[in-house]
Amino acid sequence: MRYSPTLVDHFLNPRNAGLMRDADGAGSDEYAGCGDLTRFFLRVRDGRLAEARFQAYGCGPTIAAASVTSELATGRAVEELIVVKAQEIEDALDGLPDDRKHAAEVAAGAMRAAALDALRRRT
Repeated sequence: MRYSPTLVDHFLNPRNAGLMRDADGAGSDEYAGCGDLTRFFLRVRDGRLAEARFQAYGCGPTIAAASVTSELATGRAVEELIVVKAQEIEDALDGLPDDRKHAAEVAAGAMRAAALDALRRRT
């Protein structure tokens, strides 16, 4: 099978999709190879991610990666999110085909950018 059941589930039933008003941090990343884009909006309480919302444009794996990243990140300290790795996202999706690994990279990059933005705004 090309895609894992976990990836298919996150694509068909994305968690936390949509905009967020008055976000404490926002950031995006794009894969120039195909134009896939992910943008995260973060709500931070007591230094931890209380809520993450996302917008994603592109292939199914990119949408699934953004969805699973929003779940992985919730509850973590914002400082932890500035070093989130694509491999953690790929592992949570039970793998990605070689030609779709950019989905995890884009989601990780967008989460790092949003976390950095939240830290900048906090100071």
